[in-house]
Amino acid sequence: MSPLAALLSDWVLTACWPLVAALAAPYYSGILLATAGLVLGGLSLAPALARRGRWRALLDRKTAPILAGMGFFSGMATIIYVSAVAYTTPANAAIMAQVEVLYSAILCIVFLGERVTGEQALASSLVIAGTGMIMWHDLSSPRWKGDLMIVATPWMYQVSHLLSRKLPKHADAVTLSGGRIVYGLITTGPLCLYMALHGGRWSWQPGPLAILLAQGVFMSCLNFILWYRAILGMDLSKATTILLSYPALTVVFSWALGRETLSTIQLIGLAVTLTGASWVSRLVLASQGALRAAKPPAVLPETPGTDLVP
Repeated sequence: MSPLAALLSDWVLTACWPLVAALAAPYYSGILLATAGLVLGGLSLAPALARRGRWRALLDRKTAPILAGMGFFSGMATIIYVSAVAYTTPANAAIMAQVEVLYSAILCIVFLGERVTGEQALASSLVIAGTGMIMWHDLSSPRWKGDLMIVATPWMYQVSHLLSRKLPKHADAVTLSGGRIVYGLITTGPLCLYMALHGGRWSWQPGPLAILLAQGVFMSCLNFILWYRAILGMDLSKATTILLSYPALTVVFSWALGRETLSTIQLIGLAVTLTGASWVSRLVLASQGALRAAKPPAVLPETPGTDLVP
């Protein structure tokens, strides 16, 4: 599969992730859903990990600590994300997650010493305004809790991405995906056991199990592989620009499936947030490009919008 085809496929899968989480929420606690999804994703990926010495790469003393950090932060973020969808809507979850670009910009300031320009501040204010409109509208309903949980999540993904930049350049998409799954399970496993022993939601019915299978195979395995396959084979700025538009597809899917009736506030918030997120992304990419041209490569935070990815 070409990098572009992988990216477009991942774009669709990422747009579906909030919907899958929302469908599973009535039957599975967030911790149990995230952990079971990683288990199924790991089982799906196991045959590929057994080839080309990938297990040795996962356990290598130089890469293992980095992969463990990636697994910890992405695992915790996934738990919070899938738990949040029980309170808010898939469309809101996708839109609120766009604050990830702000966390990316902050990391550039902290780790690269970049200065905040007026243009960057204005672009960031659009992201804040769009998500703020939705949160303000939801204050009179239980959805504000889920919105707030989503907003608090993306910094963990960004730290995970920052760590991934320290991995050897020869690491392939399967190895990177396997690392996130294996070390993510080490993080979520104890929490899953605690929840299972203290009344966590779980269902053995065929319908809910089918949703759980989709979470594991598609969201916790294929989604990872497609994203890493895309960014390892094409320009990261192009990949990011395309993927940043996924909330619009989530909104369409959610409306088409009858999951929600879209309000004017949601649509305006979506437009404002996507405009700001795209603007911030372009500014961060431009500043990183200028930095690379001025001095030898440094450890850079991941380009905004690269997860959720989940």
